[in-house]
Amino acid sequence: MSSIIKKQYIASLILKERISELNESEKKELASWLEESPEHRELYTYLHSKDLSSDLAKYKTINPLEGLDRYRKRYVPKHQSIHSRWYWVAAAVILIISVSILHFYQEKEIPSKSDIITPGCSKAMLVLDNGNIIDLSKEKNKIIANQQLSIQTDGTQVSYSVTENVKEKSTNEYNELIIPTGGEFTLTLSDGTQIWLNSQSKIKYPVLFNDTTREVYLEGEAYFKVSKDTLHPFRVNTKNNVCIEVLGTSFNVRSYNDENSVETVLEEGVVKMSQGKDAAILAPGNKATCHPNEPIQMATVNTELYTAWRHGQYIFVDESVENILKQLSRWYNIEVFFSNEAAKSVIFSGDITKYNDINTLLEAMEIAGGIHFKINGRTLIVSSDN
Repeated sequence: MSSIIKKQYIASLILKERISELNESEKKELASWLEESPEHRELYTYLHSKDLSSDLAKYKTINPLEGLDRYRKRYVPKHQSIHSRWYWVAAAVILIISVSILHFYQEKEIPSKSDIITPGCSKAMLVLDNGNIIDLSKEKNKIIANQQLSIQTDGTQVSYSVTENVKEKSTNEYNELIIPTGGEFTLTLSDGTQIWLNSQSKIKYPVLFNDTTREVYLEGEAYFKVSKDTLHPFRVNTKNNVCIEVLGTSFNVRSYNDENSVETVLEEGVVKMSQGKDAAILAPGNKATCHPNEPIQMATVNTELYTAWRHGQYIFVDESVENILKQLSRWYNIEVFFSNEAAKSVIFSGDITKYNDINTLLEAMEIAGGIHFKINGRTLIVSSDN
């Protein structure tokens, strides 16, 4: 049993003792653990002094049927069953105590800076049509202005707006926004379309759209909220000649060069995904996936799983550790090394805040069991029990 799982198990014993549910065998285990060190006795006193009444009261106000139904739909596979309400209340309080244990140890054993991998932040490079490159993370005010167009940034977003004195409705000038590893940025195009760009992404776009179409070129991942214009379709061009066409809608596109597919998830409106003669129309809640030389695949999904990154979260449901860490490596700017192949296929479900350091997630995954992590600089070494 790993040390962190042992801490969670001790938390469960202390909780059961507090609600008078500890059996004789468990009493002996807890007593034995208390005798092992003064630190254990100090932790025991700390947890017994912690007031859980407010947490219990909070859970008692939850409608158990609605809450469990939401939990089941979001996290629990159909073949698994949901147990009694008390089970989940107890589990939630155990988690509270477990987190308290983690904080207790973290206060006593502050990790060195070399063992902490911090999250990404807002940063991007803007490449102008003339080849000039501007580091937007260092710019806080208006950076370009002429008679037709102004470009403004505050270090987290960049926006294009047409001036009142505009003479031409289009231009042949293109800009490119590049988001490095460990970065994110928001772009507002001259037509009002908003684009949230994820790490390791770049988008090429005209500074002013022409009179027929609105076309951009994406590599990586972005969430689009397209300004509606029925006369001028909006097209997102990606690798493998895949095109997503819309009139006005909200959707996510994922097209990384190190992944084999192009993926579109629709939240609002209607979009068409096409590759050559093959095409698919998406309704809200649909996901379309395009692999090279294969028909477009359609599925109905929970869109929150694919768009939560825009709101500062990562949500994983029955996802392999390999896929999880592939996504997180872009945001946390880390290299991932698997010491054995079995570690890649361990399944994990959970959600985390993007802006926490990665240690919080790694501890949660270790608690889930079967997986272990070691940090060496910006390299994460992953192993499993198998």
